Amino acid sequence: MKDAVDAHLGELTIDAALRLANAWAARHHADADRSRNFAIQWHRDTPPADRYGEALQRDLEFFFQAASKDAAYWQSVGDFSEEATGVWGVQALKALAGLNFIGLLAAAILLAAPGDPAYTAGAVGALALFLAGAILACPALRLVRKARSRTRATAESRSRQAGSASTWEELRSANDANPNVGRKDRKLGSRLGIIMAATATAGCAVLVTTVWL
Repeated sequence: MKDAVDAHLGELTIDAALRLANAWAARHHADADRSRNFAIQWHRDTPPADRYGEALQRDLEFFFQAASKDAAYWQSVGDFSEEATGVWGVQALKALAGLNFIGLLAAAILLAAPGDPAYTAGAVGALALFLAGAILACPALRLVRKARSRTRATAESRSRQAGSASTWEELRSANDANPNVGRKDRKLGSRLGIIMAATATAGCAVLVTTVWL
Protein backbone atom coordinates (compact mmCIF):
# COMPACT_ATOMS: atom_id res chain seq x y z
CA MET A 1 0.00 0.00 0.00
CA LYS A 2 2.81 2.39 0.88
CA ASP A 3 4.48 1.79 -2.51
CA ALA A 4 1.21 2.59 -4.25
CA VAL A 5 0.85 5.82 -2.26
CA ASP A 6 4.45 6.76 -3.01
CA ALA A 7 3.94 6.08 -6.69
CA HIS A 8 0.79 8.17 -6.75
CA LEU A 9 2.47 11.08 -5.00
CA GLY A 10 5.54 10.87 -7.26
CA GLU A 11 7.78 10.42 -4.22
CA LEU A 12 9.02 6.86 -4.64
CA THR A 13 11.64 6.21 -1.96
CA ILE A 14 14.74 4.13 -2.65
CA ASP A 15 13.35 1.24 -0.59
CA ALA A 16 10.05 1.39 -2.46
CA ALA A 17 11.93 1.55 -5.78
CA LEU A 18 13.90 -1.56 -4.86
CA ARG A 19 10.77 -3.45 -3.87
CA LEU A 20 9.10 -2.40 -7.08
CA ALA A 21 12.15 -3.46 -9.10
CA ASN A 22 12.09 -6.89 -7.41
CA ALA A 23 8.41 -7.30 -8.19
CA TRP A 24 8.91 -6.22 -11.80
CA ALA A 25 11.78 -8.67 -12.24
CA ALA A 26 9.69 -11.52 -10.86
CA ARG A 27 6.79 -10.73 -13.20
CA HIS A 28 9.02 -10.48 -16.27
CA HIS A 29 11.40 -13.33 -15.35
CA ALA A 30 14.28 -10.86 -15.37
CA ASP A 31 17.45 -10.82 -13.29
CA ALA A 32 16.57 -9.33 -9.90
CA ASP A 33 20.07 -8.04 -9.17
CA ARG A 34 20.20 -6.17 -12.46
CA SER A 35 16.74 -4.80 -11.86
CA ARG A 36 17.67 -3.53 -8.40
CA ASN A 37 20.91 -1.98 -9.62
CA PHE A 38 19.00 -0.19 -12.34
CA ALA A 39 16.49 1.06 -9.78
CA ILE A 40 19.29 2.47 -7.64
CA GLN A 41 20.73 4.38 -10.58
CA TRP A 42 17.28 5.46 -11.69
CA HIS A 43 16.45 6.80 -8.24
CA ARG A 44 19.75 8.67 -8.08
CA ASP A 45 19.44 10.26 -11.52
CA THR A 46 15.71 10.99 -11.56
CA PRO A 47 14.38 14.26 -10.10
CA PRO A 48 12.22 13.69 -6.98
CA ALA A 49 9.10 14.96 -8.72
CA ASP A 50 9.48 12.27 -11.41
CA ARG A 51 10.09 9.35 -9.08
CA TYR A 52 6.89 7.38 -9.43
CA GLY A 53 6.20 3.72 -9.95
CA GLU A 54 4.93 3.78 -13.51
CA ALA A 55 8.01 5.67 -14.67
CA LEU A 56 10.36 3.18 -13.03
CA GLN A 57 8.57 0.21 -14.53
CA ARG A 58 8.51 1.85 -17.96
CA ASP A 59 12.23 2.61 -17.78
CA LEU A 60 13.02 -0.90 -16.54
CA GLU A 61 11.24 -2.42 -19.49
CA PHE A 62 12.92 -0.07 -21.95
CA PHE A 63 16.36 -0.74 -20.48
CA PHE A 64 16.04 -4.52 -20.49
CA GLN A 65 14.76 -4.47 -24.07
CA ALA A 66 17.69 -2.27 -25.12
CA ALA A 67 20.20 -4.53 -23.37
CA SER A 68 18.70 -7.61 -24.98
CA LYS A 69 18.80 -6.05 -28.45
CA ASP A 70 22.39 -4.91 -27.99
CA ALA A 71 23.45 -8.38 -26.83
CA ALA A 72 21.75 -9.88 -29.90
CA TYR A 73 23.45 -7.31 -32.14
CA TRP A 74 26.92 -8.24 -30.93
CA GLN A 75 26.05 -11.89 -31.29
CA SER A 76 25.10 -11.21 -34.92
CA VAL A 77 28.47 -9.51 -35.44
CA GLY A 78 30.19 -12.71 -34.29
CA ASP A 79 27.92 -14.84 -36.48
CA PHE A 80 28.70 -12.69 -39.52
CA SER A 81 32.42 -13.09 -38.90
CA GLU A 82 31.97 -16.86 -38.69
CA GLU A 83 30.16 -16.83 -42.03
CA ALA A 84 32.60 -14.44 -43.72
CA THR A 85 35.72 -16.27 -42.52
CA GLY A 86 34.27 -19.60 -41.54
CA VAL A 87 35.67 -23.08 -41.90
CA TRP A 88 34.88 -23.14 -45.61
CA GLY A 89 36.97 -20.00 -46.13
CA VAL A 90 39.97 -21.45 -44.31
CA GLN A 91 39.59 -24.75 -46.17
CA ALA A 92 39.38 -22.90 -49.49
CA LEU A 93 42.66 -21.13 -48.74
CA LYS A 94 44.25 -24.43 -47.75
CA ALA A 95 43.04 -25.99 -51.01
CA LEU A 96 44.50 -23.11 -53.02
CA ALA A 97 47.77 -23.41 -51.11
CA GLY A 98 47.86 -27.15 -51.85
CA LEU A 99 47.15 -26.55 -55.54
CA ASN A 100 49.97 -24.03 -55.78
CA PHE A 101 52.40 -26.35 -53.99
CA ILE A 102 51.49 -29.26 -56.27
CA GLY A 103 51.90 -27.01 -59.30
CA LEU A 104 55.22 -25.83 -57.95
CA LEU A 105 56.41 -29.43 -57.69
CA ALA A 106 55.17 -30.25 -61.20
CA ALA A 107 56.88 -27.19 -62.66
CA ALA A 108 60.12 -28.08 -60.89
CA ILE A 109 59.99 -31.59 -62.37
CA LEU A 110 59.44 -30.19 -65.87
CA LEU A 111 62.25 -27.71 -65.38
CA ALA A 112 64.63 -30.51 -64.41
CA ALA A 113 63.76 -32.49 -67.53
CA PRO A 114 65.75 -31.78 -70.71
CA GLY A 115 63.97 -29.70 -73.34
CA ASP A 116 64.23 -26.84 -75.81
CA PRO A 117 64.39 -23.19 -74.66
CA ALA A 118 60.62 -22.66 -75.11
CA TYR A 119 59.93 -25.69 -72.94
CA THR A 120 62.30 -24.40 -70.26
CA ALA A 121 60.82 -20.90 -70.41
CA GLY A 122 57.32 -22.29 -69.92
CA ALA A 123 58.43 -24.34 -66.94
CA VAL A 124 60.14 -21.32 -65.39
CA GLY A 125 57.03 -19.18 -65.92
CA ALA A 126 54.78 -21.77 -64.29
CA LEU A 127 57.28 -22.21 -61.48
CA ALA A 128 57.25 -18.47 -60.76
CA LEU A 129 53.44 -18.33 -60.73
CA PHE A 130 53.02 -21.31 -58.41
CA LEU A 131 55.81 -20.06 -56.16
CA ALA A 132 54.05 -16.71 -55.76
CA GLY A 133 50.81 -18.43 -54.81
CA ALA A 134 52.58 -20.75 -52.37
CA ILE A 135 54.36 -17.84 -50.68
CA LEU A 136 51.04 -16.00 -50.21
CA ALA A 137 49.41 -19.00 -48.52
CA CYS A 138 50.96 -18.39 -45.09
CA PRO A 139 50.03 -14.70 -44.69
CA ALA A 140 46.56 -15.29 -46.18
CA LEU A 141 45.73 -18.04 -43.67
CA ARG A 142 47.23 -16.05 -40.80
CA LEU A 143 45.22 -12.93 -41.65
CA VAL A 144 41.92 -14.81 -42.00
CA ARG A 145 42.40 -16.70 -38.74
CA LYS A 146 43.45 -13.53 -36.94
CA ALA A 147 40.39 -11.65 -38.22
CA ARG A 148 38.08 -14.46 -37.21
CA SER A 149 39.59 -14.75 -33.74
CA ARG A 150 39.58 -10.99 -33.03
CA THR A 151 36.02 -10.47 -34.21
CA ARG A 152 34.67 -13.49 -32.37
CA ALA A 153 36.42 -12.51 -29.12
CA THR A 154 35.16 -8.92 -29.32
CA ALA A 155 31.61 -9.94 -30.21
CA GLU A 156 31.34 -12.55 -27.47
CA SER A 157 32.76 -10.20 -24.84
CA ARG A 158 30.50 -7.29 -25.80
CA SER A 159 27.44 -9.50 -26.05
CA ARG A 160 28.03 -10.80 -22.52
CA GLN A 161 28.55 -7.27 -21.21
CA ALA A 162 25.38 -5.98 -22.84
CA GLY A 163 23.37 -8.97 -21.65
CA SER A 164 24.50 -8.50 -18.05
CA ALA A 165 24.44 -4.68 -17.92
CA SER A 166 22.59 -3.18 -14.95
CA THR A 167 22.91 0.51 -15.76
CA TRP A 168 22.97 2.73 -18.81
CA GLU A 169 26.66 3.41 -18.20
CA GLU A 170 27.43 -0.30 -18.34
CA LEU A 171 25.37 -0.70 -21.49
CA ARG A 172 27.12 2.21 -23.19
CA SER A 173 30.46 0.70 -22.17
CA ALA A 174 29.46 -2.63 -23.71
CA ASN A 175 28.75 -0.88 -27.00
CA ASP A 176 31.97 1.13 -26.92
CA ALA A 177 33.78 -1.10 -29.39
CA ASN A 178 34.37 -1.29 -33.12
CA PRO A 179 32.07 -3.89 -34.73
CA ASN A 180 34.37 -3.92 -37.76
CA VAL A 181 37.38 -5.15 -35.80
CA GLY A 182 39.27 -7.64 -37.95
CA ARG A 183 37.58 -6.46 -41.14
CA LYS A 184 40.79 -5.13 -42.73
CA ASP A 185 42.63 -8.37 -42.01
CA ARG A 186 39.70 -10.39 -43.39
CA LYS A 187 39.54 -8.34 -46.60
CA LEU A 188 43.30 -8.51 -47.12
CA GLY A 189 43.31 -12.26 -46.52
CA SER A 190 40.46 -12.66 -49.04
CA ARG A 191 42.35 -10.61 -51.62
CA LEU A 192 45.43 -12.74 -51.15
CA GLY A 193 43.20 -15.79 -51.66
CA ILE A 194 42.00 -14.34 -54.97
CA ILE A 195 45.60 -13.80 -56.05
CA MET A 196 46.43 -17.39 -55.06
CA ALA A 197 43.54 -18.62 -57.20
CA ALA A 198 44.80 -16.50 -60.11
CA THR A 199 48.36 -17.80 -59.82
CA ALA A 200 47.15 -21.39 -59.64
CA THR A 201 44.93 -20.92 -62.70
CA ALA A 202 47.61 -19.14 -64.71
CA GLY A 203 50.26 -21.65 -63.65
CA CYS A 204 48.11 -24.57 -64.75
CA ALA A 205 47.45 -22.85 -68.08
CA VAL A 206 51.18 -22.30 -68.65
CA LEU A 207 51.98 -25.91 -67.74
CA VAL A 208 49.35 -27.32 -70.08
CA THR A 209 50.50 -25.04 -72.88
CA THR A 210 54.14 -25.95 -72.32
CA VAL A 211 53.50 -29.70 -72.31
CA TRP A 212 51.07 -29.88 -75.25
CA LEU A 213 52.52 -27.34 -77.62
